[in-house]
Amino acid sequence: MRLDYNLLPLFLAVAEEDNFRAAADRLGVTRSAVSQGIRRFEDDLGAMLVTRTTRAVRLTEAGQRLYDALCRPMSDIVQALEGVDG
Repeated sequence: MRLDYNLLPLFLAVAEEDNFRAAADRLGVTRSAVSQGIRRFEDDLGAMLVTRTTRAVRLTEAGQRLYDALCRPMSDIVQALEGVDG
């Protein structure tokens, strides 16, 4: 399995916003880029991560497990980066 780890923040934004448009605004990219990125991430993983509707997205069981597993490590990374004196 070859994953594009640059898609992790995109997945997290979608999971937290429950909406492709809000995730796109948060990341400063287009809604289409978010949708395509999530589809590519799902294809790479071989699992559906979100259920799409016309108004919102919902995490699937696999998506929720992945989100739960990623939250703490990503929070730790953000804290570590914020603590770097530059």
